[in-house]
Amino acid sequence: MLEFKNLSVTAGKTKILDNINLSIKPQSITALIGKNAAGKSTLLSCLTGEVKYTGSITLSGKSLSAMPSRQRAQLISLLPQKLPCPEISGGHLIRLGRTPYLDLGRHLTQEDKDYCRKAAELTGATDLLSKKLSVMSGGERQKIYFAMLLAQNTPVIALDEPTSYMDAQHEREFSALLSATVKNEKKTALVVMHDLTRAVEIADYIAVLKDGRIVFYGTKGECAESGILESTFGVKAYKCDGLIIYR
Repeated sequence: MLEFKNLSVTAGKTKILDNINLSIKPQSITALIGKNAAGKSTLLSCLTGEVKYTGSITLSGKSLSAMPSRQRAQLISLLPQKLPCPEISGGHLIRLGRTPYLDLGRHLTQEDKDYCRKAAELTGATDLLSKKLSVMSGGERQKIYFAMLLAQNTPVIALDEPTSYMDAQHEREFSALLSATVKNEKKTALVVMHDLTRAVEIADYIAVLKDGRIVFYGTKGECAESGILESTFGVKAYKCDGLIIYR
């Protein structure tokens, strides 16, 4: 289980995250939602050690801050919202996902190559392997980065608004891919999402962050019943064909 205990982040005199206590259920999707500047991206950045914090983050009882970065990268992978666009091919990018496992000579083993091939196949990115990132669409680049994440083969994956640059069709496809990956590959996913309807549709659990604090955490059913999304975001909930739509 991934656990945040009494976690706080301060920048100057401003407290960005304030005493976060959150236990992420294994092999599930937890959607982290909140208004802009609520601290969502900062919380994800704490996982990789990019942001200094007080309190603790543990995975299966082991402190992340006490781990070497290489070991942490074998347990948790992060897909940031803003993706770099180096002048490399999609295949090259996917192979970078194996970096935490490479020896000093940085040679890919057959096992590494197998993980890369499987990741490309799972994400439907095999036709992007020779294509340069610089000429990919935003949706294609998001797909190839997700393949890199899967090649990294960590039990926990964190994604910061992964569908930001996708049209409606590709967003639905990516959401289905994420759900299938968590189920079939037994991953634990913590996903920052801005689409409330999509979050409630695909997530198993919802965490609502407001002013640097967790104000709700529970199943999506409990979330719908609580009315927390309506009060936090000023939206209304409508039922349509078995789905709850927030507008």
